[in-house]
Amino acid sequence: MANDLSEPVTLRQIAREAGVSIATVSRALRRPNTVAVETRERILALVAHHRYVPDALAVSFSSRRTGLIGLIVPTISNSIYAAFTEAVQNRLQAAGRKLLIANTNYSAAAESEIVHKLVESRVEGVIFTGYRRDAALYQLLRHYRIPFVVTWSTSPDPAIPAISFDNFAAAKAATEALIALGHRRIGLICGVSAVNDRAQQRIAGYRLGLEKHGIAFDPTLVAERPFEVAEGAAAAGSIMRTAPAPTALFCANDIQAMGALFACQRFGLAVPADVSIIGFDDLPMTRVINPPLSTVRVPAIEMGESAADALVQAVDCGEPILSRSFEATIVMRDSTAKP
Repeated sequence: MANDLSEPVTLRQIAREAGVSIATVSRALRRPNTVAVETRERILALVAHHRYVPDALAVSFSSRRTGLIGLIVPTISNSIYAAFTEAVQNRLQAAGRKLLIANTNYSAAAESEIVHKLVESRVEGVIFTGYRRDAALYQLLRHYRIPFVVTWSTSPDPAIPAISFDNFAAAKAATEALIALGHRRIGLICGVSAVNDRAQQRIAGYRLGLEKHGIAFDPTLVAERPFEVAEGAAAAGSIMRTAPAPTALFCANDIQAMGALFACQRFGLAVPADVSIIGFDDLPMTRVINPPLSTVRVPAIEMGESAADALVQAVDCGEPILSRSFEATIVMRDSTAKP
């Protein structure tokens, strides 16, 4: 297998090794049905071996700088990513860069396709959301000497630089904030951990928060749902029907927390008199709903600015990107009280 840091192979080299013309290699990649099966398979085997990615701009890394930076987010429907993206874009524009934004909708297959398209477009750097993905994508970027950084999640691998906050610690702190008020039966509404490493980390933080205070983990009090208001409402309805009902809900996303709040109010439950609710993100609307929502304030803007600055420095000066962690803080408002 080709070395991750070997010189990226060219179309001419692929053609020479395959014993065909450059035009034949190009057709095999872009119009495979026009090339004989045996020839096509020989070409594609070499392409896979060398991790060759076609250049959509028909230029080489050495001959032209594109000024493009790719940003991959899981969704554009959550305004917390909007604030983060704006911070990234402002910093990149100040540095003379252009931003390409792509939305995966939490799909690993979509993200893989996006990364390959970004490499084809000869981006100079990539900003990821979360660290958990196919290692081959990181290898591809290293192979083409494209620096990258992970955001919104810490990384267990020192070779994958992360500029983020600690989801695990923030979720543990939110859980303990409810425990400090006197709550012992606490429900959790969070994202789907199978496709979201941030949700996975927040569940782990919730569990440790309970364990630290001698509270047994109850899986019937946990609901993993997509980040939508209706999903948060449905999850709250399910959890609040358990017996005995929880006195508090930790929603690992403000969108879900608002859905839970509205559902509890429809059920005739007073918040926080009957049930306390704490969210995660500190979206602007959490300050104006009734009651104002307690939440975890995440450093979205600081994280975006720092990630953009680090990536530009890596591109311009060849400096390695160093991991950095910002602090997420608990903001207590009127949606939480003693049980």
